[in-house]
Amino acid sequence: MDSALAHIHAAHVLILQIVSLDDLHSMLADLLMLIEAHLPPEDRRRLSVERIFKSSEGGRLAQSQRQTVIDAVREAYRVQRHEVVRERSFAQLVWCWAIGLLGIAITIAFFTAFIPTLLPICFGPTPNVPSAEIVEPPRGLIVVCPLGQQSFTGNMDLSSEFAASSGDYAVVETVGFVAAAVTAAAALHQLRGSPTASNVPLALACLKLPAGALTAVLGLLLMRGEFVPGLTSLDSSAQIIGWAVIFGAAQHLFTKVVDARGREVMEAAPSPQPAAAPQGAPARLEPLHGRA
Repeated sequence: MDSALAHIHAAHVLILQIVSLDDLHSMLADLLMLIEAHLPPEDRRRLSVERIFKSSEGGRLAQSQRQTVIDAVREAYRVQRHEVVRERSFAQLVWCWAIGLLGIAITIAFFTAFIPTLLPICFGPTPNVPSAEIVEPPRGLIVVCPLGQQSFTGNMDLSSEFAASSGDYAVVETVGFVAAAVTAAAALHQLRGSPTASNVPLALACLKLPAGALTAVLGLLLMRGEFVPGLTSLDSSAQIIGWAVIFGAAQHLFTKVVDARGREVMEAAPSPQPAAAPQGAPARLEPLHGRA
């Protein structure tokens, strides 16, 4: 793709070298739009072409001005190719992270399905006495997990026995995944469509999904570890699922930095729609915008 785009740009530059000055003058407005879209305002080549455009209104170009225009167009195309490559590289990086996070989420669900008591996401009231002093758990004590709950009897170890099941982590991750999908859909209106084939908005949206699954799990583990004062005991499976929804949607707090970077990359990429032509100028040739 990069090679093809470079060849197209080179061919366009060759055309500018052989067309008549009258034809080049008719193209100048569109060429100036291309130059202004990719070269900074202080660039000397852009400033030179702007002066040529103003001085040539209603007249003809001089032969000495042709190379000035060509040099500016060549540099604008070089910058455009760099912007296209940067956007594609960013999209590939986001896809790699999304796949990596998805792999981690699947691995966690797989291992906890076989060893549900390894690190259960379960909650229950804790007695105010050391575990070593507990002779018999209090009657009516219930420990709740995402997929169920269990009442303790006297032959159970209150400090280690839980009502954990093999699908607890899978359910929490699924809930976080869905919550992240909803927030991703709501956030898409803030991103304009990608001007190239890299489709950065889709990559950013897909990154949120496994991130939501993992933040749901991590958030509940922090609550279970009493990391958040006052939020250490949930009374029902519905409350656990509800907090999984909240933590899954909260992935936006972490991925918004990537979203901001994605917007910067897309704003720098070439737009498929040319900017408005300078007032009173002819516009007969549309600049060649690359898609990679």
